[in-house]
Amino acid sequence: MEESKRLKKLPPYVFAELDRLKAIERKKGADLIDLGMGNPNIPPPQEVIEALISAIRDAQNSRYPTFDGCPEFRSAAARWCKKQYGISVDENDGVIPLIGSKEGLIHFALAYINPGDKTLVPMPAYPAHFRGTILAGGDPVILETSEKTNFVPDLDRVDPKLADSAKILFLSYPTNPTAAVADKKFFEKAVAFARKHKLIIIHDFAYAEIYFDGKKPISCLSIPGAEEVCIEFHTLSKTFGMAGWRVGFAVGNKELIASLKKIKTNLDYGLFSAVQKAAAVAMDIKGEYLDQMRATYQERRDVLVSGLNELGWEIEKPQASMYIWIKAPSKHDGASFAKLLLEKAGIVVSPGISFGDIGKNYVRIALVESKERLIETLSRMKKANIHN
Repeated sequence: MEESKRLKKLPPYVFAELDRLKAIERKKGADLIDLGMGNPNIPPPQEVIEALISAIRDAQNSRYPTFDGCPEFRSAAARWCKKQYGISVDENDGVIPLIGSKEGLIHFALAYINPGDKTLVPMPAYPAHFRGTILAGGDPVILETSEKTNFVPDLDRVDPKLADSAKILFLSYPTNPTAAVADKKFFEKAVAFARKHKLIIIHDFAYAEIYFDGKKPISCLSIPGAEEVCIEFHTLSKTFGMAGWRVGFAVGNKELIASLKKIKTNLDYGLFSAVQKAAAVAMDIKGEYLDQMRATYQERRDVLVSGLNELGWEIEKPQASMYIWIKAPSKHDGASFAKLLLEKAGIVVSPGISFGDIGKNYVRIALVESKERLIETLSRMKKANIHN
């Protein structure tokens, strides 16, 4: 039996090999510190858990949800966007619930990309940003970023003919894996660029609420004119520790939302109503949950960056996200360094090539273990003589 051409075009999924190596080490009895996957260990607010339990007890919620989503969810998403980012969202046709934002990103590519169509993807990138294009039969065009550009693409250097021939510009700030952030000036330029070249902007805003030192990221939709070209993807996975719940939403241009809804009606039946109603409680939450979440990640960031710098790296503290992006020591690429950390110290990190070839000499470390485990991570590296 032969796989489809679209599956054959996908690059190897490095995480599968990493899982294989982890299984080998666990069989040896290793106590692994797993910092490989961006899998938050901060639990959801207790009132959100209670809301889910209550909603599950209502038999009505076990029936098929509507394709539009529950009114409570759409209203809460609109309030959230206004409160957090100052953007106005029409709760009737300007928002759609998603089974996690990854699902929405891939389905959106299927809604707009024909075989041979091009998309512009800043790299390194979250795999869904380029794999969705490949699965739709299109060709992702790499916009190279580097430490010199703070991992933000220089849109002035994009060939105008290439921009005219492309269909979508992917953006995601704060970004995974590099933890890069983009300012208002960049988003203004991106919106002008998209309007000039008739591009759709997909802004993956997954890490909107994980920011440090009071430097709050901005929504692309807050830029005048963005509503003409932009769809923005949000998720509760990182913000509220609800990764396994698979709940997100998209907002923005109504035509783009309608197209995403159209393809989803043919591919799924929507998000479990009980989860939608609990998610609505999360987005309306009051109190200190978000501040405490940010403080926890900031403490972990500070511990890990300080310790890595003592081991020979020269890393600046990232302003946002839950990741540290570091270059492998000179004798290694990212994959061999990740293997060394696993086999010599029981530490799991993600090889940078998982996020595109440009990341091949890097690894990504996720801040998904406690401060104490991160201190142990540094201790293990020191004992194993692993340094830069």
